[in-house]
Amino acid sequence: MQSPIEHIENIISKAGDLAETKAELWKLKAAGKIAETMSSVISMMAIALISVASISIISIGGALWIGHELGNSSYGFFIVGGFYILAGLLIYIFRKHWIKGPLNHLLINKIMK
Repeated sequence: MQSPIEHIENIISKAGDLAETKAELWKLKAAGKIAETMSSVISMMAIALISVASISIISIGGALWIGHELGNSSYGFFIVGGFYILAGLLIYIFRKHWIKGPLNHLLINKIMK
């Protein structure tokens, strides 16, 4: 039979092992969530980059087409530029509802999942 001191030492040793195991588990869970969140952010950045390239090419083509129809190619570029200024103003005005809110929810859902 163990003495009370040996029994207390055994309990303290097991509690220390449990604390180390829980800390390691927490680190692994945190690393998994960070990796999942970063992979989502990187994939969204890749999609955004491809989208920007596509929209740029389509914008140049649209500007050239509008300019051809109006008889002066610079008119097409001014019209397309004006469209982007309007779109930029709308995005700036509604940025909290269209960008910040959904992005916050996405990141929080990824982290809390």
